[in-house]
Amino acid sequence: MGEIKFGTDGWRAVIAEDFTFANVAKASQAIADYFWTQPDKEKGLAVGYDARFLSKEFAQEVAQVFAGNGLAVILSSQDLPTQCISFAIKDKGLAGGVMVTASHNPPKFNGIKIRLASGGSAPPEITKKIETFLGKSKVKRLPLKEAEGKGLIKREDLIEDYLEKVESFLDKNIIRKAHLKIVHDPMFGVGDGLVEKLLATSGCEVVTIHHKYNPSFGGLNPEPIEENLEDLKRKVKETGADLGIATDGDADRVGLVDDKGRYITPHQVFSLLLLYLVEERKMRGGVVKTVSLGYQPEKIAAEFGLPLDEVPVGFKYVCDKMLEKDILFGGEESGGYGFRDYLMERDGILSSLLFVEMLTKLGRPLSLILKNMEARFGASFFKRVDFEEAGVSKAEMVKKLSSSLPSSLGEVPVKEVKTIDGIKFVMEDRSWLLIRPSGTEPKVRVYAEASNESQLNKIIEEGVRLAKASL
Repeated sequence: MGEIKFGTDGWRAVIAEDFTFANVAKASQAIADYFWTQPDKEKGLAVGYDARFLSKEFAQEVAQVFAGNGLAVILSSQDLPTQCISFAIKDKGLAGGVMVTASHNPPKFNGIKIRLASGGSAPPEITKKIETFLGKSKVKRLPLKEAEGKGLIKREDLIEDYLEKVESFLDKNIIRKAHLKIVHDPMFGVGDGLVEKLLATSGCEVVTIHHKYNPSFGGLNPEPIEENLEDLKRKVKETGADLGIATDGDADRVGLVDDKGRYITPHQVFSLLLLYLVEERKMRGGVVKTVSLGYQPEKIAAEFGLPLDEVPVGFKYVCDKMLEKDILFGGEESGGYGFRDYLMERDGILSSLLFVEMLTKLGRPLSLILKNMEARFGASFFKRVDFEEAGVSKAEMVKKLSSSLPSSLGEVPVKEVKTIDGIKFVMEDRSWLLIRPSGTEPKVRVYAEASNESQLNKIIEEGVRLAKASL
């Protein structure tokens, strides 16, 4: 069996290779051993799962091991978004929880996300501690029916209360007035049906494509990036929809398509949400973004006098800042966004519906809202290129790239080099290039943003060459 290693957000591995029932039990025992060291262990844990192949059965295995260790478990009665587990933990005052999901990863993967009492991701110092418990104790398991009989495992619907939480963050009066045509692509994941349910009291028409219960995800990776959203773009244009929404496999991330059938990059989505919260909702507070997000949020934050922090890739780092400071809004390039006074977690469903609220309140199409924002804060063209490469050392890659720094990229001088996560080159015109190994897949990722497509393509091509030369 392969090594169990927790990355950017949990442990992920290929089903039947490393992600086996034996390894899931081993990981669950280590997680149980960790929670037994915590003073609030008696409060119990929540366990949920997504719609992937065998996720339900793997979640039952996790619950049985927790019960075998004397830990009380609330087990979801159905597949659900990751943020439902985060909400259940906070709402019920639990010690933490586990979500069985590989999120946006390809169909052959599954995984385990660990959540703490805050509802947020376990930071690296805690996942490292859990790793030290691996294999130290013999796996203790209590069969499901026996555990239920003893009251150690209780099955509950963990979706309905979560939906009320989403509604509490939205302006219900505006949502009721919404008369938009929306196409929702749950990407065969657990977001299926939830957008429709939350818009039931509005005048919106919701068309859904790619319903769940497809173990192969229809041949797609359930990640809401442009290359996976051709069907959504086509459907928006075919139906004359106002908005296209895509939620990833566990519905904590979102991808958007405007009324012209154009993909809106995560950089633009982050900026549009931030501007809406500040300008229309009159909210104030700090902003936190991962190093893979760009310059528009920096300009918006400066315009409104908001403090801004930049953190490594991974929503757990955003969570850390949200716990530490008065952060209004935080997010990452992968399409995950978090909000103050809500959850310490990304939420693709809430983020989607805030755009419904935005379009209704402003009374303008998304394409025009975006155009107006870019007229004020500059245009953003973004691209990410991934290539397969296993076992890359981030430290070694950064060291090698740092030893021969380019003086310019895209024919623009390099102004600053950041090593917050991987290596990021910031040019004098604020365009940038980031190279880093993925924390969730055996890939190297190359990211770039520029104010025009021609320069973007130059930067990304040079970045791929640099990345491959560093391996």
